[in-house]
Amino acid sequence: MIAGHRLSLRLVFAVTIAAIALLATAFVTVLASRETSERLRRDIGADLAELATHMADKLDRGMFERWRDIQVAASLDTMRNPTGMDAKSVVIERLRSTYPEYAAVAFMSPDGQVKAATVPQMVGANIAQRDFFVEGSKAPFVGDVHDAILLAKILGNDPADPPRFVDLAAPVRAADGSLIGVIGAHLYWTWAQELEQALRSAARERYPGIEVLVLARDGTVLLGPRDLLKTSLQTAGAKSAAGGARGSNVETWPDGREYLSGFTRTTGHRDYPGLGWTVLVRQDANTAFAPVSAIQRRIAGWGALVALFIGVLAWFAAELVARPLRVLAGSAQALGRGEPIRVPQRAPSEVGQVADAMAAASRKLAEKDRRQTLLINELNHRVKNTLATVQTMARLTSRSAPDHEAYKESLEARILALSKTHNLLTEAAWETVSLRDVMRAELEPYDDGSGSRVVLDGPPVPLAPRVAVALGMAAHELTTNAAKHGSLSVPEGRVRVCWEVTTSRDGTHLHLSWKETGGPTVRQPSRMGFGSRLLQQGIARDLDGETHLDFAVEGLGCRMLVSLHELQAVSTPADVDHPKPSTPIYASAASGTRIG
Repeated sequence: MIAGHRLSLRLVFAVTIAAIALLATAFVTVLASRETSERLRRDIGADLAELATHMADKLDRGMFERWRDIQVAASLDTMRNPTGMDAKSVVIERLRSTYPEYAAVAFMSPDGQVKAATVPQMVGANIAQRDFFVEGSKAPFVGDVHDAILLAKILGNDPADPPRFVDLAAPVRAADGSLIGVIGAHLYWTWAQELEQALRSAARERYPGIEVLVLARDGTVLLGPRDLLKTSLQTAGAKSAAGGARGSNVETWPDGREYLSGFTRTTGHRDYPGLGWTVLVRQDANTAFAPVSAIQRRIAGWGALVALFIGVLAWFAAELVARPLRVLAGSAQALGRGEPIRVPQRAPSEVGQVADAMAAASRKLAEKDRRQTLLINELNHRVKNTLATVQTMARLTSRSAPDHEAYKESLEARILALSKTHNLLTEAAWETVSLRDVMRAELEPYDDGSGSRVVLDGPPVPLAPRVAVALGMAAHELTTNAAKHGSLSVPEGRVRVCWEVTTSRDGTHLHLSWKETGGPTVRQPSRMGFGSRLLQQGIARDLDGETHLDFAVEGLGCRMLVSLHELQAVSTPADVDHPKPSTPIYASAASGTRIG
């Protein structure tokens, strides 16, 4: 009756192993979730900062265009002619019609009187005391956003909700440098609102609910949610951007809600000095970090499944231990009843030995005490061996249990590779990035500094963003393969990357050669993996090029021919530290079969 209350060895074994697996999996899950979450949080913040930078660049470039419009108009001979007011009227009307966001364009005489204007009611007015006239008579001038109550009345707008303008002005001077007048313009602020709406629309699917704010130099909100317009915003992100910083942060805003914000400051464009606007792109923190919560739940779910799977395996594995013990229990009961002991044909040898000993004891009652002691000692010995075997099995089962580490490592490595290239492109304002920098970003960790393990040989080649990303991924796949299976997997291995650029009637092409030496013997792979598909099919599809892989015994070779349609110019300075090869790399590399 007492035995009915005892837990079975199988249950205890399975529960113990499952509990150990659950704790280990939970520990690994917490670490993986924390690392992944932090990386994802940084990436989301960096993306919002990139959106803010994009908006700031659009604002600067838009203002630069209008800044240039006014200066070009001021330099026209028609405007510089002291007479011919009708001709000046035609010029300023044409200027206004080319860009509808000009609310009004006017020409003022040196004394501040409006002589010609696209809004007739302005003609004859004297604006000599206005800042934009005073400053515009000295040099090209741009004024910050402001309400235009008087002009609102002239244009028929509601004075209670006047339009907002940016003022532009430039002096008109005669050939001798004397001041003939000032040309000025009021630019509707709605053009910035259209930029903001376009940015939000483009990013709406990936970043739902984002809001874009533009602040004046003193922190006044010029563009943003209606409840914040014309208020002074002094958040930590706004202060950092005003100080020249670019980045992202999480903070509580005046409405009491927590937001993730990307921030930067406008710095002007070319000779346009800029107005020092601060650009903020914010998103509700819960919405922004929803992907983080989702991936945490996913990691936790996979961890629970792994623990459950290990528990199920432990349950079945425990049967291998419990079954022999049940046989021994049956034999002991038979011995107590004086019955012959039968050893099952498929029973483990240990069980048979114990059963034989128990049978001999039943035939030798005279030696009962001695045989009983022997049986107890033998049983103790076998139980110890069995428990040792159980521990070994548990350890080996734990080591061979499937997990997602390999998957996690490969995925993080490829993102990190696009990020490296994106970082280079971001530093170059997404214009061009050096091919040498792209290659060095992947190969530098394996360079021993001797100048022979990793060799990069070729002229400076600026790459457009699309080409840089594709070649960066290709370089990552080749480097990863070399580090795992090729020349970079052994100390004596070498990698040499050579390239050159040729120009013909067919366009500009990059010829790149990758050659490994000194590594393990190379064999032709039995199947095409992700890296091979990327190299042979991705380059052909994305860059209108071709790739040849040569699985030579002494080391993997790869030749690429890439079209550089987006490259504006390729120049080779006289002080290039890597001489140009005497023969084309593409022509001298080992032959291969083209895979489209």
